Amino acid sequence: MEQVDAAYETLSGGVLEERLLFLVDDCRQTYGQESAPYASLLGELGAYCRGQGRYEESETYFRQALELLERTAGKESVAYATALGNLASVHRFAGQCADAEREYAACLALYRRTVGTGDVLYAAGLNGLSMVYLDQNLLLQAARLQTRAAEILEGLPQCRDELAVSLCNLGLLLRQMGRLREAEEKLSRSVALFEGELGTNTPHYHAALNGLGAVDYSAGRYRQAQSRFRQAAQAAERLYGPDHWECRVAREHMELARRSAEAGRQRRSG
Repeated sequence: MEQVDAAYETLSGGVLEERLLFLVDDCRQTYGQESAPYASLLGELGAYCRGQGRYEESETYFRQALELLERTAGKESVAYATALGNLASVHRFAGQCADAEREYAACLALYRRTVGTGDVLYAAGLNGLSMVYLDQNLLLQAARLQTRAAEILEGLPQCRDELAVSLCNLGLLLRQMGRLREAEEKLSRSVALFEGELGTNTPHYHAALNGLGAVDYSAGRYRQAQSRFRQAAQAAERLYGPDHWECRVAREHMELARRSAEAGRQRRSG
């Protein structure tokens, strides 16, 4: 796994994929194709393909890992639950919400029987199922699960990164529901965690800034929204480069806020 981490830090594109494939094969030869390390590496390859949008390949690797763990660790193991959550995640990204919902529910049930409901893994499962509900525009159900995930993570000092992500997701949900004051509170806290403790080189930092801009815009605070969207555009540019669609969208939001602020100024002066 250290070699996998090093590959992600130093390589990209086809070279990264070739290195991951080599490590998976090397692991199989070293530890055997019925080993826990091999299952872990299959999961890493599944995650890589998921990130590339190659969902069929990702599902194949995740299913291989799940079947291997069923034979070795067993269907009542934490490792099996985590593999099931990985499979659910790729079904969610592929738009197969019914499959994803069923698998996340099974994953959560297994976590309840193993690590319990106060563990970071259980919170991760709640977050995953919350995103499935969000994809179906079931905002109330999604917010309830995300709130519970954030509550769990609040009690885990070693999980500040996960907490910041959960607060960001919850804030974006609350904004969509029109609960602007609560949304601002969650998003502001997420931004503060990223800026003060965790670092800002993450899509969730950009998302939280963009969400705060949207809250300000909905509340009629157009100048403040413009500033937030500018920050979001800068964060996205650092992360993706200036031509990425996230940057363009943030700049479009910034321009919309600028025009709204100018229109408001003209109405007041007229």
